Amino acid sequence: MNAVTPETTEYRHLDYEVDDERVCWLTLDRPEKLNAMNLRLIAELRAGLLRADADPDVNVIVIRGAGRCFCAGHDLDEDAAEDRSSIYEYRAHYFRQFEEFTTPWRVTKPVIASVHKHAIGKGFELTLFCDVTIATSDTAMGYGEVRYGVSGHCMFLPWLVDMKTAKNLLLTGREMTAAEAKEKGLVTDVVEPGDLGAATRKKATLMARLPREIQRMHKMYLNRVYEMRGLNTATDYYLEQVAIMGANPVPEYAEFSKMTAEKGLRAALDHANARYEGLD
Repeated sequence: MNAVTPETTEYRHLDYEVDDERVCWLTLDRPEKLNAMNLRLIAELRAGLLRADADPDVNVIVIRGAGRCFCAGHDLDEDAAEDRSSIYEYRAHYFRQFEEFTTPWRVTKPVIASVHKHAIGKGFELTLFCDVTIATSDTAMGYGEVRYGVSGHCMFLPWLVDMKTAKNLLLTGREMTAAEAKEKGLVTDVVEPGDLGAATRKKATLMARLPREIQRMHKMYLNRVYEMRGLNTATDYYLEQVAIMGANPVPEYAEFSKMTAEKGLRAALDHANARYEGLD
């Protein structure tokens, strides 16, 4: 894969645009895959975020999704083909990916997630470390991948909700509505599907008109509050567990990966979901 740098001006899976209000619009652009996150898209998103963070003509960054949904999660087709022969290499792979994927948390300018229809798995996690999330009322969110034996990745969730809510999501793999997510503090605003663009633009414009350095100071201060409470230590510990689980998949995920390779992702999903029918 060719290296993707902040100076990249041509993207394969990302659209980069800056408007007159100093808002940078980063659009996940794999609509045929429901904007599922592969390594290329994660690298391009990081490059776009760093480029916008360094741009004096940008005050606020928005991440949105093209097509039918915001992001359906991790690219399970790519995941099934990953090399798991060395736990040390696989661990390094996960830590590198974590560093790239959590870029919205680390850039100094505010980041808004503008979410519609689905934010599952990595799509859900992406919204968690953005600073503001605006979601449509028909959005489903959660860690559905745990039902297939796939772990989460960044695990900011316990820092944003109470323990019972975190356990209810992670130990069942259930999905939340946008209204539930707002009630739990995971979504900032819920709007009707047809109003998402206007609501996002209004919020982004308001934030972009505040003094830029005041915004940056407060974002970095608020992030530091959570980091001083142990966020980085906790996520590092979770990543160690993820590396072990990734290199030694549970039987259910091994079966899921085998079926994905042989019969396709849809067949694998239908087979895995059959055992949960009627239980939600």
